[in-house]
Amino acid sequence: MSDSDQIFRYQDDRDRRKTRRPLSWQILSIAVIGTLGFFVFLAVMLSESKDRADLLKDIRDTRYPVQASLLSALNQLETIDNNLEHAFISSNGALLDHSMILAAQFRGQLHQVMMLERSNAIEINTILAAFDKYFSDSHALAQSTISGQRDFSDTTLIKQANARTFNDLMESLGTLQTDHSESLVASVDSATQRASDALRVGLTTGVLTAVLLFLVAFITTRSILQRINNMVRSLRQIAVSDGDMNVRIPLTGSDEMTELAFWFNTFLEKLQRMTAESTAEVKRLAFTDTLTNLPNRRMFLRCLNSEIERLDTLQNSTLAVLFLDLDNFKPVNDQLGHDAGDELIRIVAQRLVHTVRGEDTVSVNSDLSEPVPGQPVVARLAGDEFMMIISELKNQQQAANIAERIRMAIMEPYVINGMECAVGVSIGICLYPDNSDDAEELITGADMAMYQAKNSGKNTYRFFDPALRTATEHKVQMDNAIKKAIPNGELHLMFQPQFNLSNGKLVGAEALLRWENPELGVFSPNDFIKQAEANGQICELDDWVMKSVLDHLLMWENKGIKPIPIALNFSAAQASRPSLALAVSRIAGTHKHLLSSIEIEITETSAIDNIAVVENNIQALKAMDMKIAMDDFGAGHSSLTLLTRCDIDTLKIDKAVTREIRTDRKCRSIVQAIIDLATELEVATVAEGIEDEAQAHALAEMNCDLGQGYYYSKPLRAAEFARYLERHRDGIDKAA
Repeated sequence: MSDSDQIFRYQDDRDRRKTRRPLSWQILSIAVIGTLGFFVFLAVMLSESKDRADLLKDIRDTRYPVQASLLSALNQLETIDNNLEHAFISSNGALLDHSMILAAQFRGQLHQVMMLERSNAIEINTILAAFDKYFSDSHALAQSTISGQRDFSDTTLIKQANARTFNDLMESLGTLQTDHSESLVASVDSATQRASDALRVGLTTGVLTAVLLFLVAFITTRSILQRINNMVRSLRQIAVSDGDMNVRIPLTGSDEMTELAFWFNTFLEKLQRMTAESTAEVKRLAFTDTLTNLPNRRMFLRCLNSEIERLDTLQNSTLAVLFLDLDNFKPVNDQLGHDAGDELIRIVAQRLVHTVRGEDTVSVNSDLSEPVPGQPVVARLAGDEFMMIISELKNQQQAANIAERIRMAIMEPYVINGMECAVGVSIGICLYPDNSDDAEELITGADMAMYQAKNSGKNTYRFFDPALRTATEHKVQMDNAIKKAIPNGELHLMFQPQFNLSNGKLVGAEALLRWENPELGVFSPNDFIKQAEANGQICELDDWVMKSVLDHLLMWENKGIKPIPIALNFSAAQASRPSLALAVSRIAGTHKHLLSSIEIEITETSAIDNIAVVENNIQALKAMDMKIAMDDFGAGHSSLTLLTRCDIDTLKIDKAVTREIRTDRKCRSIVQAIIDLATELEVATVAEGIEDEAQAHALAEMNCDLGQGYYYSKPLRAAEFARYLERHRDGIDKAA
């Protein structure tokens, strides 16, 4: 007989027996008290819901559109300024036309804000008036420059005035946007406070209701104590039998307590079934990634250990552990949103499954806690990282073929929310038993190989090489050692002289940082500089270099040697450091007069991402009478932004282009163009990497100002360079 049949039969029997129910009124009292408490709580919650709905309507209809319009106006204002600046520099009329369109859009955005928030009308009109003047002046300046009608004698003053107006506009808009943002936050805080008050009221109501219910229940309990004792004896039997839910409470009598016992037994039967089902669900969740329904790391490790034990009994079988990390996933996630990113992860998971098997990995094995021998496993670790187990391979080439199939499958375009996007994948492969017979080491090896694939250009695969482990250990050793390099006195400077190409006289030098660890030996500057950038110690190294240069300049000055310009490199982090000027002033101390002999070298790429901060830092450093050089000009990414916005004194031409000037016509043309540009901007030029007389002569003919390289001198230790200065005391270019 089914549960429902038993229930219906019991109810029919109960209806035929017309017994008194002396407990009904007490139970009804409990229900009434509970209902009243519920309605009080419901009323409070409905009131809070209405307040919150009003707030959401205000945010949706007014505050959010105002925020969006102000942010859009800020972006458009920056774009207008960039267009006008580039139009002025490149004489591009199309940019002027585009700026007119953007200006109309900018005004439209502010008018929309004014329509939504009438209280801002005066401030918006003030901003619009200032914008119209700024735009008119900047547009006229660019237009007159393009048409060739501008007298350049007043250009700088006009541009400075426009720049100030632009900064005032940005500040006014930013302040307005911040005020609206703070207002929105205040409204949300107020709504949160009201919700907290409502919660307290609801909690108080619940407590009072509970107290009343307890009193009524206590009275009811006393009246049925004997029947309860019978039920307790039955429940005790369940408790002492280690949770055996097969025990049931005997049904005697025909009153409410008998009915309670019946329904309790029914509940116990359902609970028994639900417990069995929930146990299976908990086990599934413990071993499954909820987003993709693939095995998680715990399950993956269990499968891997199980498969290693199984393959120990077989011969000539190879197991491949693949570590996969998606390439270019973050831009897709940022541009399309996290929901789209999750959908992309799910599609990638499906492709991975169908690439190694024609069926779903999870559905084949409903009990994920029990690995299936020999079955390929696709697991998701976290984010955009996946792992695979491919078992019973005959050779390494089979693993390579699978990795290539995976790579091609992942590269196929994706259509998400109607938009097409693409990602790649970097794959690391570690083999059992060739590389290791330990599961954790196989995973670590595959991870190392994956990073090797990333460093090889991405969207490829690499097999684990024991040298990777050595390199990783060496990197960890270097990371630990570099933190102690300064206190242990392991750093020193080398100085490479710079010469005037026209007369061959010494004009200065470049300070180069070197590190020698007594245990690990000499490190390449490229290696330990990158490591210092990664662990956040690069600014400390830059400060040490500047202090050391100042110490040497002071020492040479005390020996009667006139200080010569010394160039030193600043990292990207140092160049964009907000407190750079204070740090330099602190390092110089009482010897700030020596700062005029220091030239700071920054690269184009180090400044381009933080141009505003770098520009301010350059102005502050030049106010201290320091010189600024743009290093490695012509190598890699190049931008004229740094030249146009920052007061640069020197362009250093990278050795990559000077090396081939005698044999490569294109290199020679590039170098000549750089020199001509520097001459036009009244900026000095320094050629790096001069290796022979012919290069020096060719650069001199191109009117390059200064040069350095092994043709003149290799980098010298501080003591050697001091003696070098003594020997060349009379040959130092006085104009340097």
